[in-house]
Amino acid sequence: MEQLNQFYQEELSNTYFPLEQSNQGMSQLALNQFIQKLLTTIELSELAELYLQQLKTTLQLSGLKIQYQDKMLELGKQLKNSHQRTLKCVESNTHLATIIYSFPEQMSLRNWHVLQQMHVNFSYPLKNALAYQKVKQFAMKDFLTSLGNRASYEEAIVRVISQSERHNQPFGLLVLDMDNFKLVNDKHGHQEGDKVLIACANTIHACLRESDFSFRFGGDEFCCLLPESDNRTNGLIAERIRREIEATPLLRKHNISCSIGTATYQKDDHQLAIFSRADQALYRAKQTGKNCIKAA
Repeated sequence: MEQLNQFYQEELSNTYFPLEQSNQGMSQLALNQFIQKLLTTIELSELAELYLQQLKTTLQLSGLKIQYQDKMLELGKQLKNSHQRTLKCVESNTHLATIIYSFPEQMSLRNWHVLQQMHVNFSYPLKNALAYQKVKQFAMKDFLTSLGNRASYEEAIVRVISQSERHNQPFGLLVLDMDNFKLVNDKHGHQEGDKVLIACANTIHACLRESDFSFRFGGDEFCCLLPESDNRTNGLIAERIRREIEATPLLRKHNISCSIGTATYQKDDHQLAIFSRADQALYRAKQTGKNCIKAA
């Protein structure tokens, strides 16, 4: 039981959770059932949702915030005059996360002990979920440019289609191909080619809105997902990318430009269908003479 101490720390001014008081909290049966629920998933969002639902049932929690690395996961409702408790998850003196609990009323002493119990036991699966997410994120990134890779795109477009259907809003897809890139590798070698690809990726990413996603499919082919974007917005963002690619010093030095095909999600569209339309538009842009944009 002593090892549980490493996972709990209240605000810095307070001491670690006194486990000898655990008999004032949840019964062993309730605690076991709670732990079993947490063992059903390693996905961070699913785990946090399970935790939220249990807290709402057991302690009438209104909202929950999990701060980890430079990210924040918010669930439930953050009431205007809520009463908050902040607990940390620490392992071997390493800070893993901070959890901010919001309640509509002040907590009783018994409920405070229950929260401590639940927090301690949530910390174990949370640690595993954070480690899994880190590995998963690494596997979903292109190693050279740090953009999402093809697997990341496949996951993201399913999510974007679901959001689009739920809110009845369109989204855009851009498929990009760098013009004259092969000549860079042929004349200057792959090391210079890698610098060019990194410059392309950075330029594309800088041209997007915060809500947009960028991916490298491989070679000199990239694509972008633009949530809540229509034909006009697709065209504006695509033109911004085309113009900035053409103007970036390293890319201009190597005569790199880009051809872009755009497509907008249509009702009941399939992910293969929208990609096919954008890809065909890209082909037309290439055939037209490169360094231009064509819409599906």
